[in-house]
Amino acid sequence: MEEIARELKKAHAEGKGVVELALLSREKLGSGFGVISFIASFRLAFDIPLPVLQRAQAWEGFGWGGLQITDEEFTAVLLPWLAKK
Repeated sequence: MEEIARELKKAHAEGKGVVELALLSREKLGSGFGVISFIASFRLAFDIPLPVLQRAQAWEGFGWGGLQITDEEFTAVLLPWLAKK
């Protein structure tokens, strides 16, 4: 998980946006990708509080079902935390 966090930090420093970072996380984790691994990787990389990540995990791009949020909402939830890094 620490390797994924490093890759997310690097990609963020290179200018990748929130959606791109989420897709990178999913790509790098492969079959190990899920709600918990998403939350863990973003928390480790960007020190985002758990309640924020729990809201973000509803992003429609993950396709986990239930109440989903759009790309714009997903970005709005996470961007303030990434801007601090």
